[in-house]
Amino acid sequence: MKTLDADLAPAGFPVSKLERETLHDRAYLELKRAIMSGAIRPGATITIRAMAAALGTSPMPVREALRRLVAERALDMLPTRSVTLPVITPDRFDEICRIRVTLEGLVTEAAAALIRPEELRQMQQANAEMWRLKRQQTAVYLAKNQEFHFVLYQAARMPTAMQMIESLWLQAGPLLNLALSEFGLRVGQDHHQSLLDALARRDGKAARQAIQDDISDAAIVIRKFLESRDNSAA
Repeated sequence: MKTLDADLAPAGFPVSKLERETLHDRAYLELKRAIMSGAIRPGATITIRAMAAALGTSPMPVREALRRLVAERALDMLPTRSVTLPVITPDRFDEICRIRVTLEGLVTEAAAALIRPEELRQMQQANAEMWRLKRQQTAVYLAKNQEFHFVLYQAARMPTAMQMIESLWLQAGPLLNLALSEFGLRVGQDHHQSLLDALARRDGKAARQAIQDDISDAAIVIRKFLESRDNSAA
């Protein structure tokens, strides 16, 4: 079974060393971000020691962060007291994607009317950086993709919806790493540009369509990966 040491981005997972006064919250947020972005692969075993070393902190904040994520069903506890990232089934993935298309479409349409110039610039910068990355830089690409999406969703000023989106990304995000490693880094970027154009002219309906197309096209790629994985295991 793989461990976090092997899965924290052979390409270089970008974690931040933690300040002492925010260790518990930051350990939780950094680990949650790693899961949502796909930097940790499904089936990986996460040890307290490996995560503490990655974050530059003591084991205690990491232990608490892992407990919180187990309680949120983002991670599973093993008999060894380590935790693992669950392997998602195709049916569960399909359900998550259907919910994402509806929810993230709704939030994106709302964001089009509210997004600030500096938020749009941040999205444009993240998208430009994604285009410049090479195939072996998957971890950085995933981090920039998450930044692109969550700046958008935060712009809608809908905190309840944001919590729901984060929960969905915690479940589906880990598959992005595996699928992009298999199929390359250019999935969905045409939709990103269409989305940016729609946001710039505050066209909520076009923005909603672009994000829904982005989610749906990425889902097709990930579904192919899941089918090939299941066929290989059969």
